[in-house]
Amino acid sequence: MTDGADGHPRHRGNGIVACLALLALIVFQGPASAEPKTPGDESAGQDADTPEDAAARRIDFTLPDLDGQPRQLSEWDGDLVLLNFWATWCPPCKKEMPMFQDRYERHADQAFTIVAVAVDEVDETRAFVDEFGIGFPILIGQDDAIAVGRQYGNRIGALPYTVIIDRDGLIRETHRGEVTGEELDAWLQRYL
Repeated sequence: MTDGADGHPRHRGNGIVACLALLALIVFQGPASAEPKTPGDESAGQDADTPEDAAARRIDFTLPDLDGQPRQLSEWDGDLVLLNFWATWCPPCKKEMPMFQDRYERHADQAFTIVAVAVDEVDETRAFVDEFGIGFPILIGQDDAIAVGRQYGNRIGALPYTVIIDRDGLIRETHRGEVTGEELDAWLQRYL
């Protein structure tokens, strides 16, 4: 036996204990099991981590609307849902809202809805919605809204953050950053 740090039996034992602890953590918690995995291409805005046939089910949640009434995401089960996390102080969020409103109006009769979760104050959000004529459901929250976003894979709290949930309640796309009209049109063509 040697007395050096690299050869000392006690140091090798510590490494084995650390490896066993890490293995136990992975076995009991699983790798990132709390966050849904979504299919799709591996573009910069995507958070796709699994094969296309392994879409996660949507997670139900309750947040208040602008009138303070509790609303559940499950109210829109059976629709194709674009779930968008945004804020009035976020320039790319504000930029995509008129385009969302346009697509909402065009496709509402095809069981398509947008549920926008504002990580914001009620008064600022209401003023924005009124000014821009937003007609789709707006839910509101601060920490609760951020927590819901994390459940949907938004680990860093990026805004805007968009999730496409199909009519069967499966998460089909996630997108960090501003959604373009072309991206939304492609999703609508694919999932409507």
